[in-house]
Amino acid sequence: MNFQRLLSTALALLVFIGFSLAQESDYEIKERFRQTYETLKRDIDSARTRDQMAMLSSRIGALEQEFAEHSKLIAGAFHPKTLESMIDELRDQYTLAQYKNTTIQEQSDKIAALENQIAILNTQIEGLNAEREMLIAQLKSAQTSLAKQRELVKRLRDNLNAKDRLVAALVDSIFLPFGKNLHQLSEVQKEALAQRLEKANILARIADIAQDNITFLGSTKLEAKDYAVLVNQYEQFKNRWSGLKEKLSAAVAASASGTPRAKGKQAVPQTNEAEQVDAALVEWRSKLDASFWAGLMNEFSSRNVAVQPFNDGKSFAASIRSYVESAKQNSDDNTKIFVDEIWIQRIDKDWRGALESESMLGKLEYASLDRLVSQLHKERFNWQIVFWIANVIAVILVGWWFLTRKPKPAQNQEPATAKPNA
Repeated sequence: MNFQRLLSTALALLVFIGFSLAQESDYEIKERFRQTYETLKRDIDSARTRDQMAMLSSRIGALEQEFAEHSKLIAGAFHPKTLESMIDELRDQYTLAQYKNTTIQEQSDKIAALENQIAILNTQIEGLNAEREMLIAQLKSAQTSLAKQRELVKRLRDNLNAKDRLVAALVDSIFLPFGKNLHQLSEVQKEALAQRLEKANILARIADIAQDNITFLGSTKLEAKDYAVLVNQYEQFKNRWSGLKEKLSAAVAASASGTPRAKGKQAVPQTNEAEQVDAALVEWRSKLDASFWAGLMNEFSSRNVAVQPFNDGKSFAASIRSYVESAKQNSDDNTKIFVDEIWIQRIDKDWRGALESESMLGKLEYASLDRLVSQLHKERFNWQIVFWIANVIAVILVGWWFLTRKPKPAQNQEPATAKPNA
């Protein structure tokens, strides 16, 4: 009896141990699946190369095959998910990662090409800087002829314009990979943008352009036809700088919300640097205006035509209107010089291009002044024509009168003697 009891206890113990071992095996299966599944998800997110992506595809297939016989166990453990739905999630995640990696690779190739372009642009800019120094030194030399000086002025002006275009291309190359909305950049993109801006030293290059133009205006004897190009270059630079300031402000905001490394380095240009560019821009405009209006005033003073002094578009228009009104009342030889030699031959031919700029005078105001001066010219011209025509007509009438006048018949002629009749 004791033996039977002992045997029953032993059998019960064996059944309990077997049941416990089976429960522990199910737990291990679930844990092994969970760990493998989560590891795969992390590896898919971090994969960057084609080889890594190919291995992940094989690992997803192997996971599905390994746990296919335990699908019911997994479905119960991860309800409402099933083995099939979790494998499908992995494959969807893999497809998205593959698309992102392909896009990233394409962008990396583009960025590499842009980096090469930036390096080329930097080299070209440095070459223009060296040429600029040489041209300025030659301009300052007293031994150059007038023709040589004009050639140097043109080359220096073209040099500054080329540098301006290159810096604009450099800026576009830096911002192009990051799109228009800089506030939506990832942390990595924010830091990459900050590093590129720092490396290219953008604000220093922009300030250099403004300073170069200030130096150009101070060391060059300009002619009237030069100003149209110079005013246009200034306006284009000002407009580009206005747009760039907005981008830089967005870049500063993006960098400030970025990684501690980006914030610590302060790679993005700061506000005070932008203010330095603004100050250089103001000085550039001031010198350009002073040179322009002084040169235009010299057109009148050098010919002893007394007009009211002017130093901007508004005072220039007032001066011309005042002179025209006075000339209508008291026309003299200076009026002819004003109209023919100054306005028609100089201002309308050489100064008009710059004057029609909206920042100087404007097309509408110039057209209004031109009509006033043309009326003054027309009045003077028409009186001359009338006087000349009157003289010609008088000569013609006198000549016609002499040519067409008939001699009068003689009044005291004796009558003819009558012939005798036969």
